[in-house]
Amino acid sequence: MKPIILDRTRIGQYATCPRQAYLTMLWEALNAQSTGLEVFPWETERIKDADPKLIEAMKAVSQQSTDSRLSECGTEIHDLLKRAFRECDNDLSRVPEWFVENLPKIKPNIQPMAIRHARHAADLITEYHVNIIAVEHQVSLVVIPETATAPAVIVTMRYDLIGSGKNNLHVMDWKTGFKRLTNSEAAESFQAEFGAWLLMQQEPYKDINTLHWWYFETMFGTKAYAKFVRTDEHPRLPGLTTEKAIQGRVMSAVDLFMGNCKEAWPSEYSCAWCDVIKFCSHADMEAKELSEDPKIYVDKMIALGALLKRMKATATKWVKGHGPISGSKMVFTKKKPSEKFTTEFQDIGITKLKPSHDSELDGHFK
Repeated sequence: MKPIILDRTRIGQYATCPRQAYLTMLWEALNAQSTGLEVFPWETERIKDADPKLIEAMKAVSQQSTDSRLSECGTEIHDLLKRAFRECDNDLSRVPEWFVENLPKIKPNIQPMAIRHARHAADLITEYHVNIIAVEHQVSLVVIPETATAPAVIVTMRYDLIGSGKNNLHVMDWKTGFKRLTNSEAAESFQAEFGAWLLMQQEPYKDINTLHWWYFETMFGTKAYAKFVRTDEHPRLPGLTTEKAIQGRVMSAVDLFMGNCKEAWPSEYSCAWCDVIKFCSHADMEAKELSEDPKIYVDKMIALGALLKRMKATATKWVKGHGPISGSKMVFTKKKPSEKFTTEFQDIGITKLKPSHDSELDGHFK
């Protein structure tokens, strides 16, 4: 039997929102089907079991990209970086010179942005003093063995760069988009946790206890860092090591996949990043409205912003003459300390409330 192969992206989707993972799987399988590419048996079964109306809606817009133009540009920049390392035989000192020779040859529509990324990438790698083990390296692990009735399940991930230090590992991952991570966000990201755990399970690294993870953000020339120590235990939770905690997170996501979970976990954050939100009836409504027509959404923001500005100006005049205005949970009042009369919302417990002197409003909030 052919094994089921789950890459880092798919497992991460199940860890974030099973509905997103399920819809993305259907979308990609239908596109593969329509273009004559291989569709795995388990994908075929899930297409058959899916809501026919959902499949019909997906087929109606089949082969349309769910990525934005900026995302596509980021992919091209990432491929450019990959070529640079490959053609320089992983010699970091040669990469800047490769950029100088090859940047003039790339597509003119992305050249200005590519030059920006290349300049920042060159600056970042000059500070990256590790022994390079592998570039663009695929690592896999069997997490559920094959049985007489079911195929094996393999998790896998491709690493941009793996390096070694003294009794530790370093991983560098290119980030070519606009998102910038803090070190805390890097440490909590599924990609970094999964990537660290997967390497720790490989035979050559069984004795490695520490892994350093770097996100190199080439749009800005910045980096985010996380450190994973295999045997570190969580405070007040003796026995729960970093390795065991991450393994639990990974295997929970694998279990959601195996159970064909379709549950939606909507949130403003995850829905805003979802590429298949238009097919989800459970999505955060604000994020869904934005995805359906970004232009109208921005126009509405501008109009509402202007309206709010006028409302605030009127309310500020009221506060000057009558004092703080109480809402049901917040108070609109003068900022303190401030020489200029400016206003703000405060928690209702901070300011002693005064009546608005409007009998209808005062009666409503009693």
